[in-house]
Amino acid sequence: MKITVMIASALAMLPITAIAAPGHKAAVKHAAFTCPVTGDKIASAKDAFGHETYKGKTYYFCCPECKPRFDKNRAGVVANAAKGKYEKM
Repeated sequence: MKITVMIASALAMLPITAIAAPGHKAAVKHAAFTCPVTGDKIASAKDAFGHETYKGKTYYFCCPECKPRFDKNRAGVVANAAKGKYEKM
């Protein structure tokens, strides 16, 4: 039992890196931004794949495919993101 607890504790301390799909960056624990299209976390503006200002707020994108999706339906994407509804990629 003692060894099991020690192993579990050691595994919990290991860094976990998500495997990202092509064009996506790895998942981020402490994000500065959330992609309005997919809900993926973005660590900083420099890690984003572009940005767009809509109604005075700047939105950052997690991959190259998200900005064109945002541009097609800005109001819809923003409304869905506010409800916590995101597109699956």
